[in-house]
This record gives sequence, C-alpha cells and structure tokens, in this order.
Amino acid sequence: MSAETEQTAAAKTGRRWLIYAVIGLAIVLLLIWYLWAQTSSLDGLKRFVRYSGKHYDSFSVSVPDAGACVIAEDRLCTASQEGVSAYGADGKLLFRVGAPYRDPAIKAAGDFILCYEIGGTRLALLNTNGKELFFLHTEGRIYDAEAAQSGNVSVLMEGDGCRAVAEVYSKNGVLLFRHESASRYLNACAVSPDGDYLAVNALGQEDIRFASAARLFATDSEEPLAELSMDAQMIYDMAFLDDESVCAVGERSLQFFTAEGAILREYALQTGTLSAYRFADDLVAASYDLLSGGSAVVLLDAQGKELAFSEYDDTVRHISVCGNYIGILTDRELRICDRTLKLCGSTENQGWQAALVRSDGTAMCLTGSDAVLYIPG
Repeated sequence: MSAETEQTAAAKTGRRWLIYAVIGLAIVLLLIWYLWAQTSSLDGLKRFVRYSGKHYDSFSVSVPDAGACVIAEDRLCTASQEGVSAYGADGKLLFRVGAPYRDPAIKAAGDFILCYEIGGTRLALLNTNGKELFFLHTEGRIYDAEAAQSGNVSVLMEGDGCRAVAEVYSKNGVLLFRHESASRYLNACAVSPDGDYLAVNALGQEDIRFASAARLFATDSEEPLAELSMDAQMIYDMAFLDDESVCAVGERSLQFFTAEGAILREYALQTGTLSAYRFADDLVAASYDLLSGGSAVVLLDAQGKELAFSEYDDTVRHISVCGNYIGILTDRELRICDRTLKLCGSTENQGWQAALVRSDGTAMCLTGSDAVLYIPG
C-alpha cells in the first residue's frame, strides 16, 4: 500500500471517529436536556444551582386560611381584603390587583388564577401576570366555581325563580352555556379543559332519603348527557382530571366517571375518614384520619387507580400537589414526596398551617401572617 493510500485511509478513519464523537456528544447532551427539563431526576442539582448561597427570610403575607392561597407558575398567590396578590420566592410583591374579597377562594389552573367570594357575588379570572381577563358580578350568591387549564370557567350560583344556575364561560368572559335547575340545588361543579362538558352535583331526595347525583352536560346542548347516583352522601367537590375523566369527592368515597356518564371506579378507605384532598393534572391526592390513629395519604390517577399509599403516625394537616411533587404537612413535619410518595426532603413543622409545594420541590410554608420558602437539601 502506497504512502498516499495509507494517508487517505487514516484521514477517513479520523473523520469516522469524529462523526462518532459528535453523535455521542449529541446523545449525551440530549439526555442531559431531557433529565434537566422533562424529569425531576436532576431537581436536586437544579435547586443547588438556583438557591446555593442565597438566604430566604420569612415575609409578611395576609392569608385568611389555606383555601385563600395557591401556587401558580411557582408564585404564591393569595386572596384577601387586600385583593389578589402574588409573591416571588424571596417575598417580593409581584402584583396586587382587584378590590377586597370577602370570604375569598382562589384556585389555579395552568396559566390562570380564579378568585371568587364564597357566598358572595364577585368572580374574576386573571392570568399569572396579574392581568384581569374578565370580571363577573353574578345574579345570585356563588356556591362554587372552577377553572380549567384552558381558562374556561364554570360557576354555580343562586337562581332567581329556580333552585340554582350553572354557567360556563370562556377565558374572555363569553357565556358558553347556562342551565337552570328548577327542582334541585346544585353545590359543586367542574368544566372540562376544552369547555365541551360540564359536571354538576345535584342535591335531592330518593325514596324519602337524601341523595346526590352527578349531572353531566355537553355545553352545546340543553339536555343532560347522563345522570349518575352518588348515593346518600354529600359531594364536596368535583374536577376534571383530564379531558374525559371526572372525580367527585364525597364524605365516604371518591367517585370516578367519564364526561358521558360511564362509571370508572369508586375509592373508599374503610379504615379512615377523609380529611383533605387536592386535584392536579391526571391525579388526585387525598389524606385520611385513620381509625387506628395516625393518617394516610393516597394518590389516584384519572381512572381512580391507586398509584401510591403511605401511612404516618401523626395527623396530616395539609396536602398540596405541583408537577411531580406532593407536599404533606403533618403536626410534626413537612414531607416533600414524589408521585410514588418516596421522600425527597423533610423538615420540622415550625407552626405552619399550610405548605404549598412548587414545581422544583421547594415549598412555600405559611402561618396566618407570614410565609417562608423551604428548600430540600
């Protein structure tokens, strides 16, 4: 083989290995990007990079109760006599909008914040930058309201000449659907992300007994698609966990069914009573006070299948869900867990009433008058 042929062969081999090295580097970078951006595997490293060397003091915040605060886009948002306020991790006030709210409730869904007065007549939908998208002054007292990730809003209110009124609005405040309930009260509602379906809980009697029933509507039709018996139990709340699946939280069980009325599953913990619950994308978390003492937390998917279960020897005071994390605040400690309820970090409860976990595994911990950021190690 001539010297020129050998040099050509060596050059080809060198180019081949260079190509392999570039492909290998691209695969490694793609894997790092996936682990960094799409999973929680590197969240510990992200927290170290983001918070290392920084100190986060507690800051003053007016929170009437745990139902008047929520995490939206990792911001602590509250509703109070001061209006709707949002705070950064360092306690900086990011915005404050609106008039004072009496007995406020605040909920987050995607890029939207819903605030309304429980038993009042005012409701507002904001984006996470504090811009008011629409304001509603209802004709009667508000019983319940929910927002979907698309910004669609369902509202239950006192009716004039009927027992209750259910309405669905677009994120711009356009009325999409209205139902007047002539014979039964309505106490809970949920709207699907695409705004195509509405679920309400109706209260009535069956054979001289109290009875609850889920009524399901397509928002392009006045007639209900289906009605499902919830037995003789009070339904506290309802939510769409995905485009088709609904969860109804009752005093004795959690009911799962489709938007068109197909029953999926019923979950009832026979050894305890429900103490708290939280809805999230394709997930519901519920805590129970056990009859034998202590507490339990269960995670269920959109079809009602049990994903994880864990018991604790003290009482669960508050639970929260954000992204891949579950925050469990007990009498003694705050536990940050993943979606298998595996412990990711814990700290002593320092008199907190609520702990709202954020998407990176940190948590905003609140007393009645201040808040502080907890950062797992």
